[in-house]
Amino acid sequence: MKTSRKTDYAVHALMILARNKKEELSVKELADMGNVSSSYLAKVMQKLSADGIVSSAEGKRGGYTLNRGAEEINLAQIVELFEAKENVFECVDEIRDCKITDRCKIHQGFDQAYQKMLAELEQTTIKDIINPEIN
Repeated sequence: MKTSRKTDYAVHALMILARNKKEELSVKELADMGNVSSSYLAKVMQKLSADGIVSSAEGKRGGYTLNRGAEEINLAQIVELFEAKENVFECVDEIRDCKITDRCKIHQGFDQAYQKMLAELEQTTIKDIINPEIN
C-alpha cells in the first residue's frame, strides 16, 4: 500500500508522542526525533490537532500531546484523515472521477478490497506498533 508522506509523518509522530506519554513535544522536537522536516510536520500536526487526535499548547513550553490513549487511535483513522480522497486503487477514489464506474466490474472488487484493508487497519492501534517485535 502506498501512502502519502503526510500519513507516514503522522503515524511516526503519534508513535513518538505515545512513547513520551504526558510530555508535550514541540514540532521541532518531534521532527528531530523522527528525522523529518519540521515545516512539513507542522502541517501534519495541525491537521491531527484539528481532528482532535492530538492537543496542542501554545507558548515557549508548548507542544503536542495525544488527546486520547494510543490504544484508541487506529491506523485506519490516520489513513482516512490524510488519504480520504485518494484511494490506493485509483479507479475507486473521489479525485479521478472515473467515467465508467457504473459498468465496470473491477470497481466493485477494488472498492471491497479497500474497505477490507481499512477494516484491517482499524484493528491496529498506535499502541500496537510503538514497540513492534521483529521476527
